[in-house]
Amino acid sequence: MMQKSDPGLSMAVGFVMILMIIAMIIGVWAVVGVPEQIRDAEDYHAVGVTNTFLDYKIAVDNQRAHEWIGSNVSMLIPAASAYADGALFMTEDVGTLRVLIGGTENSAYDISRLYATFGTTNTRIGYEAAGVYRNDYGSAVWVTPPSITIEKSGDDVYVTLIVPEMQGSFAVGSSEGIPVDTGLISVTTPVDISTNQMITIIYTADELWDADVWNTFFYETKLKYQSAGVDIMSQALSPYETSLTIYPSPGGDMYLTLIKPVYIVDVRRH
Repeated sequence: MMQKSDPGLSMAVGFVMILMIIAMIIGVWAVVGVPEQIRDAEDYHAVGVTNTFLDYKIAVDNQRAHEWIGSNVSMLIPAASAYADGALFMTEDVGTLRVLIGGTENSAYDISRLYATFGTTNTRIGYEAAGVYRNDYGSAVWVTPPSITIEKSGDDVYVTLIVPEMQGSFAVGSSEGIPVDTGLISVTTPVDISTNQMITIIYTADELWDADVWNTFFYETKLKYQSAGVDIMSQALSPYETSLTIYPSPGGDMYLTLIKPVYIVDVRRH
């Protein structure tokens, strides 16, 4: 005996199947689409943070170049993103830069770092030794490198090294932008050194990624100035230490200028 189908049962089964399909679509979107959307948003945000730090570098460079002692630069660092809170850190003594003349240490500088960290990709962007870097998962690159220039005139070689000293220490979290003040305290009178011996610049880092990015910088500096006729060599001395050595030309001298601006960095008081 044939039985008639229950229209109500068919509608219920169809409704459940539609709900299952919708749930599957939502599940796939949550697993694939949402993380991808967040990554895209974080990448876009990282560009904005990088541009802010580049503006910061230009501002403090102008303070030093014009010797605006007592002047103050106020910047809003957009550490937080649309998807996650951010934090801003000012850390002293993250590394040491030493200058050797003929193998004998002439001077040493403590390196400080102002940086922002945010989002879900473990991204850090910051200012260090007059350069701006980006660090993703411990792999860093220079957006703009530290300030070392080398010029050759005849048989003579001129080296200029600018090493900012940044005083201050803080860690501030926020769901919004973080205002930071940077004041120029002094610009040390340039130390001019004349020598016919090699000049070696050694950077010792506290963290491996920092040593790696400096090692890359020294290597790229070697390639840049080697093509201009400068006798120069870079090498990693250890996992945490790297060096750049500049040699005098036969019959020529080396002229080294060391400039040290000193800044005080702090979160703006409201």
